[in-house]
Formats: sequence, C-alpha cells, structure tokens
Amino acid sequence: MEVTKALARGQMEVISFITQEELQKGNYDSIALLFKQWASQYVEVDEVELISKNGFMIAGYGPLNPADRRFVTDKEITYSYRGKAKLMMAYSLEGAYQLTSDLIFQMILAGLSISFVFSLLFYLFASRRQEAGLLSAMVEELRDAESRNKRLAAYPKANPNPIAAFDLDGKEIFCNPAFKRLIGLLHAKDSSILLPDDHTEILRRVGSGENQLYAEVDTGYKHLLLHYQWIGLVEEVYVYIQDVTALRLAEQALINERNQARTTLSSIADAVVTTDANGRVVYLNDSALKILDQDADSVIGKHLEAVFVLLDEERDTQIDNLLVQCQLNKTGAVVSQLARLALVDGNNLHVNVTANRILSNDKEMSGVVVVIRDVTRERRLQEELYRQASHDNLTELLNRSAFESHLEQSLESARKRGHQHILCFMDLDQFKVVNDTCGHVAGDELLRQIAAIMRRHFRGSDVLARVGGDEFGAILTDCPLSMAQDRVNGLRKEIQEHTFTWQEHNFRISISIGIVEIDQYSESIGMLMSSVDAACYSAKDSGRNCITVYQRDSSSTKQLLGQMQWVSQINNALSQDRLVLYAQPIADLQSDELVIKGIEILVRMRSQEGELIPPGAFLPSAERYDLIDRIDYFVVEKVMQLLTQSGSDYPDCFINISGMTLSRNELSNKLKLLLEKYAINPQKLVFEVTETAAIQNLTSALNTINELKELGCRFALDDFGSGLSSFGYLKNLPIDFVKIDGMFVKEINKNPVDKGMVEAIKTVADTMGLVTIAEFVEDSLIQEELKRIGIFFGQGYSIARPKPIEDYLKNRKGHNNIIWLST
Repeated sequence: MEVTKALARGQMEVISFITQEELQKGNYDSIALLFKQWASQYVEVDEVELISKNGFMIAGYGPLNPADRRFVTDKEITYSYRGKAKLMMAYSLEGAYQLTSDLIFQMILAGLSISFVFSLLFYLFASRRQEAGLLSAMVEELRDAESRNKRLAAYPKANPNPIAAFDLDGKEIFCNPAFKRLIGLLHAKDSSILLPDDHTEILRRVGSGENQLYAEVDTGYKHLLLHYQWIGLVEEVYVYIQDVTALRLAEQALINERNQARTTLSSIADAVVTTDANGRVVYLNDSALKILDQDADSVIGKHLEAVFVLLDEERDTQIDNLLVQCQLNKTGAVVSQLARLALVDGNNLHVNVTANRILSNDKEMSGVVVVIRDVTRERRLQEELYRQASHDNLTELLNRSAFESHLEQSLESARKRGHQHILCFMDLDQFKVVNDTCGHVAGDELLRQIAAIMRRHFRGSDVLARVGGDEFGAILTDCPLSMAQDRVNGLRKEIQEHTFTWQEHNFRISISIGIVEIDQYSESIGMLMSSVDAACYSAKDSGRNCITVYQRDSSSTKQLLGQMQWVSQINNALSQDRLVLYAQPIADLQSDELVIKGIEILVRMRSQEGELIPPGAFLPSAERYDLIDRIDYFVVEKVMQLLTQSGSDYPDCFINISGMTLSRNELSNKLKLLLEKYAINPQKLVFEVTETAAIQNLTSALNTINELKELGCRFALDDFGSGLSSFGYLKNLPIDFVKIDGMFVKEINKNPVDKGMVEAIKTVADTMGLVTIAEFVEDSLIQEELKRIGIFFGQGYSIARPKPIEDYLKNRKGHNNIIWLST
C-alpha cells in the first residue's frame, strides 16, 4: 500500500506541474479528465487526503495566503464520484491561478496531446529515476489511453446518429451535431420533442441498475428509437437515437398487408389451410373452419391428414399426401383435383382442391397452402342438370340421347368382350285415344303410370328410357334372349290388365314390343335401332299387344333394308345438293283477283337419274331415322339464300318444321345465326308445325316457339282439327295462323259435319285474333263456300299448283295476273 501511495504522490506532482500550464491555456476539461485518469488508477487511495497533504495546493496556489487573493469564477464542472465530488476552477485578476479539488476523477483527457505525454515522461525521468521502470509502463498505458480516448472523443461528434448525455436528474450534459440537426429538422425549440414523457424516470431506472432501456417517440414526423445506456465511467446516461421511421412505416405496411390478407382470406368463400414443413396446420380461414365444422384451437397443430381426408372421386381411394405431392411436383403445385372431402364426423363434401408449396427465403419448402372449394352445391346442380339433360322430365326415365349412349356402350362390350345384351323397343297401342279423348294432361299421367309399371319388370342393371312420345326403350344387359322374353312378356301382361281411369273415362291399353339381340355381329347403333323399330312395327302389324323378335331373313327385314336405302339416299341428296324447293301460293279468298299472301315451301328429292321424288316417299324414313332436322335446316337456309338473291321485295314464306327439330334447343340459335348471315326480315318467315308435332313435347315446343317469335318470326298450326283435342291445344300455343286440315275442307260442300268444323274453327280463330288458312282448296265451289264462311286465305290446286320456288321469286314481276300482298 505504501508503494502505491508513493507512486500516487509522484504522479500527482507531475500532474500539478501540468495543471499550471493547462490553466494558462484555459483547458479546464483537460485538467478534470487528467485528475479522473489518475484517480481511476488509485481507487484504493484516499484522493482528498492525498491532495491536501502532498503539495497540490502549493502547486495550485503557491505559498501565498489564499485569503489575501481575490478570485473570479470562470467555469464550474460537477462530476459524481462515490456520491460526492466537486471541481472548481477559478482565476484571479492578478493572473494567479487556483484549482480546488475535493475528489479525483476517473476519465483521461480525450484531447491529451503527444507533446504532453512526452513532457510528462521527461519530467518523471528527471524527478524519479528510481521509478523509471514504473513510469515507462505508465507512458505506454497513457499512450494507449490517449489513442482510445481520441477515438472515444471523436465517436459522438462524427456519428451520423443523434447522441446525447444526461445526468440522472435529466440535465443535458452533451449532444452531438446530429442531435442538434434533428432538433432543427423538426423545427423544435429544444430537445424535449425527442424525449419521451417519462424521460427522467427512465434515466433514474438506468442509473439504479437497469443498465439499458429503450423508448420510442413519435414526433408526428419521425419515429425515433431511444437507447438509454448507463456509462459508469462518467456516471452519465448516454441516449442513442435511431430514426426508425422507414422501419415503422414498413412494419405498418406489413401489418396492413397481413391484415388485408387475413381479411381477404376470411372473406372469401374458399377454405384456405396452411401448414408448416411437417404438414401440421398453422392457419385456417373462417371458411375452412365452417367447412370442417371445428374451431381453430382444436385444429391448429394437428397434421393435415388428421383434420380431413381427401378421396379420389373416381377410384374412391385416399389421395396421396398433398405435402409430398407438392415436393415431388416440379412446379410445386397440385392443381384442381376433384375429390370428396371426408370429414371427421363422417360427412362427405364434393370439393375442388388446389395445393401449392410455400417457400422460405432460402427457397426451401416451409409448408403448403391448400385451397378447398366446396362444390357440393354445384355438383348437385350439375347432376341435376345432367339428369334433366339425360332424363325425360315427365317419366324421369332416361331420354333418347342418354339411351343411345348406353346402347353404344353395350354394343362395344358385345363386340370386344363377347357380352350378349337385349334391346327392346316398346310402343303403346292406345295412347292417342287417351290423349285425344281426355287431353294431354291425361296422356301425361298415363305415361307416368306405364313408366312405373316398367320399372318393376326390369333389373337395376338394365337401362330404361322414354325415346319418343309413347315409345320406350330398354337394354337388358348380360341377358339371354329367353330371359328377356319372359320379362317383357310379364310387362306386356301387366299393362294389358292395367285400367287407366281419368275422370269418368276408363281405358284398357296394350303395348307392342320389338326385341333384337346385341352380340358381336351387331353392326351399328343405327342398324340396331332400325332393327328393333322394324320388329316393333311388325308386332303392331300382327295385331298389337304382342312381342316380335327381330329375324334377319324375315319379310320385315326386307322392308327395313328398303327403308335403310332411303336413309342412304337422303344422306347422299343432302351432300350432293339434290334436294330442291317448290312453292305453292296462299291466296286471299275474299278478293275477286288472285292476291297472294305468301307461299308454302315444299321439298322434293331429285334422284341421281334426275327424277323428282315426292316428300311422302322419303320424309317418313327421315323422321324415323333422325335425319329430318338436317332436311329442315337445309330448307330454311336455302329459302333465306333465295330470298336474299331476289331482292328486298319478297313474299311471306311458310316453312314446315318437324316436331323433332322443334323440340331441340339448337333451332333458335341456328336461326339467329342465319338471320344475321342473310339479313332477312324475320317477319317474312312463318314456320308451320303440325298439331301432333307440337304436342309431342309441348314444353320444348313452347320454348322454341317463344324464342323464335322473339326474333320476329311467326307460326302457323298446320293440319288443325286432325286431333280430337285440337281446340284444347289451340289456346296454349302462341301461333299467328291456323291452317285448317284439308280433310274438312275438301268435303265442305258434301258433309255438314265438315262444314260445321270449318265454321267452328273460324269462329274460335276469330275470337283469338288468329288468321285462318284453308288447305286442299281443290275447286271453285269449295273456294266460294270458304269465302262465304269468311275464311281469309286458302291454298290448293284451284288456286295454283306447286312450282319451283324460283318461279315465284325471280319472275314475280312477270305474273301480270297476280297481286302480291305485302305483310
């Protein structure tokens, strides 16, 4: 301890000498830091006692009496050391300097120069040779301290971040230029704008042992992060300020983005589930919780496959782990799998599943996001639409189109795998009687009852369909002929014994059935349908209520071959443009002159030899073998083409449309395209539909008629009166013209009943605002009688015979004896 005190006294003498020089220069801070450096080396020495007893007062004051001097205070610096310390520096007017110290300080002068160090070494060497070794070490230590303190002193000033020092009472001791610039940037009067409200409390907490604390200040313009750090060496709290405005804005933008994403995910109807790299659920949106019918706490953390299971719809097997699929897929995505979602409660949902991997910053897969769309409702709707498209709405049996698809599958299995099936075609025998007597509502009910009876006689594996108005088809899969005959014979007997009751009417009906085998020798669907159709007609020709099995060498087969030849000729005529159009005028019967209202378009086939074939020869086969719509579309487009070529002044054209074409949805779309192509006035087109064709599929017919009328076309009900329920249908069909069946017109002068029917039709038509047209006006007497009754228009040989349509279009101006009536 004595050696330490000796060293302390020796160094103090040197410091006293240097102090005198520094006082002359006014370097008070240097003196204070020099004392603190000395004190930090001798913390075990009582500095106050040492100074007072070892000449510092002499060095500082000299031998004069301090009481005789006058002092003027120049600067007061207060430091804390062991709870008490004060350094006062003053100078007298005579230039004598005084320094009074009650405590030695701990920090070396930051700006101590190299010359001061070497002066100190020289003095120490001259004064204390015996301590040369110790002083040499002190020189090295002081040199290092000088270098460190230079860096420390320069750090706050050069630092671009604001720095300030405070004592524990909140007094600002120091601030660097960046701190001052920040105050100016914020247009503030002092530093209070940079400090939190609890600034003083934070200082005290830091000084009490919480070495460093943080606070954040929002100035309204800047976000500042303040780092409070206790510097025990100087017993001050340094505050380092960092501008975190950009960081906070980025954080807020990220928060907003996350909130927006979560809000979006919560708002969308699709279920969104995310997992970690191990496939454990980390997030579910509201839709996912709703679909799974679980709460988030019970799901998060579980493996995805423990929450739900996805089943392949076609194979009914579990779909491979989505996490693994995303890993194996090059794109990292599993797109749009149709699946069934098996929930933990046993329920199943139809879903559309998309999965994609989530990548970390280092491009490693950190999880997957699974998007599940509940398509159960859409699937049911799709199934319902398919059912509607493939089933007959009235009987809920398959329709003809779906039936033919099943027939194609059966034909393929017979050809490729040698299976044997049976095709049946069934036609009710007395359906028209019921329909005409009691109306279509009764007819519909009869069809429903017959369909119910049929279901009882066929197996679940068999295919049953309604293929026409009162026609049904069945495919008995993997069934020998004898078994099929037994089944359909049981069906025939039950239908025969069935009594259909409607109001006060009772009907006994029967059914005619044709059967054909489907085997490896069957040629095509068309041939099968033709064969079974021929067998059914053969059953009807045999007296009805019987079953006929198709035989290839029978007379009905020969008849079928003849019909099939017509099919071939029709196809060839369509492809070779050998269908030609004729026209027959419709004249004003109330005029004494030949005033033409319009023309009815008639179709003929020209054979390869040039012979004209009447429509009655080939149209029945076209209707039976589903070629009639091609003929109808050909006629419609050909008429439009000819009307366009003839100029803008053309007559109304009455065009016959089959019931099959009328009931198909594409008619209106095709006609719309043709009207756009040829720019024809749609009011010039009048489509004729027969009463029978219209009521075959009344709903579809009404839809098509309404669609065409919206385009501007008009409609005529052809052969009106041929059915017993004609007047009942008349009010349900949105038509413009009524064409009276020729069977009433040609006997109008001979048969009072026929005359009464024509008059009744005229009366009803007038009441409904419809225009009447009489067919089969064969002579002048008929024409006169129709004129007397008040029929507007008529057509027949008495007026004009059919001619090629070009004669009425290209040469209209040459008919001097004809007046063309404009619409």
